[in-house]
Order: sequence, then C-alpha cells, then structure tokens
Amino acid sequence: MAISRRFFLKSGTLTAIAAGVAFSPNRLAFGQRRTLGTSPGFPIPIEAQQEPTYMFTRTTFDPYVGSIFQAPNARGRMVDLTLLSATTNKPSADTKISTAKAIQTDSFSLMFKAAGPLPQFTSIHKISHPSLGKFELFLTPHSQEGGALLYEAVFNHI
Repeated sequence: MAISRRFFLKSGTLTAIAAGVAFSPNRLAFGQRRTLGTSPGFPIPIEAQQEPTYMFTRTTFDPYVGSIFQAPNARGRMVDLTLLSATTNKPSADTKISTAKAIQTDSFSLMFKAAGPLPQFTSIHKISHPSLGKFELFLTPHSQEGGALLYEAVFNHI
C-alpha cells in the first residue's frame, strides 16, 4: 500500500501539533510558562512591578477616604474625584465553582464620586493625588445617583 507524500506530511504535522497540545496545554491557555519556585501563579514582569499601583493595597487608600483625587476630562481640564470608600473584596462561600483550593488574593475596590464626567473613549485614567503622586487607574462608571457620577476601580493582586 503506497502512501502519498502529501498525506504523510499532513498527518505528520497534525500529529506533532496534537502532541504539543497534549503535553503543554497550560502554555496555550496562559501564553506563559510556570517556573519552579513561584507560587501560585506566573512570574510578574519587572515592568509591572515598577508601576506604583503594584504596591497599592486597601490600607494605602484608607487614610485618603474623603480626600480629592484628580483626573483629566476629555478637554484636559482636571475633574475632582472624591474617594468615598475602600472596600475589601472576598469571595463568598456559596459561589464555589471548583473543588480546588482557592488562591488567596488581595482584592479591593475604590469608589469615587466625580464632579464631572470622565472621557468615555478610555477606561484607563491618569490619576493624581498630592500624597500618592501620579498613577493610572482603570475606572468604570458605576452608577449615577441624584446627579452624582460614581466610578469604581478594582484591584486584584494575585
């Protein structure tokens, strides 16, 4: 029985791809390789570790509840953002979706009341504060209560 060259190359290529998927599925899913000695996830790039937000925790913001942060609006004018709350986020016990042990995270959210609207064409805003300096935050519109614009930032340090 003769096997054509085309059939041989096609089946050999598919076999190699299938073997790669079978022996390294996490590489395809995460696009990273887990290194030994790191816990529980993947190494954090040095560029991310140099950002100010990498070191922020909920306790960083606790003394500044009620103080004014600023972000530019669509025209470049500064909008005052009053920090209303810094809340710790914890997973609830009744929403367990896996039998594996959950990874402990440092997750918290910040709620801001804005004096005016922030640009809708971006979600990452350049925030400035007299004590914390300048940093970027991913802010999402939360709600609009009685004419007040509320924005939320969520931190999840794994």
